[in-house]
Amino acid sequence: MNEYEIRPAVLDDAEALTVLGVESFGYPRPDGPPRPPDADGRRTYVATWRGTPVAAVVDRRYDSWFWGSRFRTAGIAGVKVALEHRGQGLLTPLFERMLSDAVADGCAISTLYATAPGIYRRFGYETVGSYDELVLPTAELAAVRTTGGSVRRGGACDVPVLRELYARWAVTHNGPLTRDGASFARTDEEVAGEYPGMTIATDDDGRPSGYALWSRSGGYGQDGTLEVHDLVAVTDQGMRSLLRALGTSATVAPTTVISTSAPDLLQLALPSHVWKVRQANPYGLAVLDVAAALTGRAYPTWLDLDLAFGVSGLPVGSDGAYRVRVADGRAAVEPAKNAEIVYTATGLALRYAGVSSCAELRQAGLLSGADHDDERWDAAFSGRRVHIRDYF
Repeated sequence: MNEYEIRPAVLDDAEALTVLGVESFGYPRPDGPPRPPDADGRRTYVATWRGTPVAAVVDRRYDSWFWGSRFRTAGIAGVKVALEHRGQGLLTPLFERMLSDAVADGCAISTLYATAPGIYRRFGYETVGSYDELVLPTAELAAVRTTGGSVRRGGACDVPVLRELYARWAVTHNGPLTRDGASFARTDEEVAGEYPGMTIATDDDGRPSGYALWSRSGGYGQDGTLEVHDLVAVTDQGMRSLLRALGTSATVAPTTVISTSAPDLLQLALPSHVWKVRQANPYGLAVLDVAAALTGRAYPTWLDLDLAFGVSGLPVGSDGAYRVRVADGRAAVEPAKNAEIVYTATGLALRYAGVSSCAELRQAGLLSGADHDDERWDAAFSGRRVHIRDYF
């Protein structure tokens, strides 16, 4: 490793990073000048060999919703290593440097889309959800039973309505990005211009209750496809109105592809189980700062806890024993001398996301020790489903 230098990327690295990206991901070489490594909320870290970047990882700064609270999130993307330098262990120092800087900047958690989840478990990441492309016959949408309300076409002036609807939906789930900040610096006109179709559902009183952003491809024959890039509804009536409206394309677009996290409530409105997953994108979570992750969220006001626990294998220096006290909807965390239970880093990620019970974590070897407080832990981390609606 002495031959390699780990450092933040600089502007002079842009061309080499572009070449590395083309080689790693098979993207066509972009037109125009290469993108600066710190553009659009990015922080790029590189491993250089003889001064040339041969490995890189990008930290995209987001905020995520977990348990009704916003958390600063290091969103990891663009992980790549030049073919001739693979197998040299370059990802370990890259992640250590990047995640240490992220914690220093206030990130309590980190997330990523892992093409090979096993690679990232050593850094504390575990799969907690998936951003999928669901494929189904458009005729199934046409058969959805509506319960009132109506739909209308939207435009740039309606983008604030979309943002408000998304925020109302996102805050009730674990995992959605907040869609603001440097990584989402888009004007209303830019958002509207990105999607050819914008359909807004309104309830019987004319209040917006959901939206769909969509496009068409494949002509108007058997290859005709309706691509639903984002579908959000805050009422059952709004969801049904949107699905039924999209279903009117069945004669010219026999297939619909909906991007979402399954299971999705929209599936409850469909008359039969006809969908399949065209592509799944597993979403991984790692806890970086244990105290910040636990104290930054809200808890049920009736919950009263005083628990000691340990964590092992965290990616950046938070291993050890902790004591968490929960009362009146908030938590306090302090170091402890010992703990009766110990989470692995990946076990803590699953625990924090609320996707696995203590019994499941024990069965998987991700939680050890006394089990008399398992029901309390389950009560503190239950009730919200993981959903993610943005790929990065």
